[in-house]
Amino acid sequence: MLQTPLDVGKMTRPESAPKTRILIVEKHSAVRRALRKRLSATPDLDVLAAVQDPAAALPYLDRNGDCGSAPDVILLGLQSGSDEELFATLGVVRQMARCPTAVIVLVPYADEVERLLLQQAGASSYLLKYIDSYRLIQEIHTVAQRGPSAIAAD
Repeated sequence: MLQTPLDVGKMTRPESAPKTRILIVEKHSAVRRALRKRLSATPDLDVLAAVQDPAAALPYLDRNGDCGSAPDVILLGLQSGSDEELFATLGVVRQMARCPTAVIVLVPYADEVERLLLQQAGASSYLLKYIDSYRLIQEIHTVAQRGPSAIAAD
């Protein structure tokens, strides 16, 4: 049976299955709030936090000296910025990818060089920010099941 976009909240795992834990990293507060609201409405997703800066995400990865409490998925919103900002972000993505955390990068426009650099750094997915909720939730489920991996070549 096909699910309509209105059935997104009904795409759940068995009651005993743990929720997919998500950390949102986004510079703009309105986008953070919207993502948190959208994702929190899905019963099998648990938004741990929404932070402004990629560096603020790092404490959520390595608590108690291990990655056991790391989120399953990190949504990392990128902005058009300088090369220095991109290289700093690549370093943060490398740190994120050390834990069993899938990183979905959300960008305002596609850039093939940026995508390849993020892939090499350990990002799991590279999507435009203007993605609809249904597709974003599907991607979260996909990368959470697959675990951390490189961006697919398609």
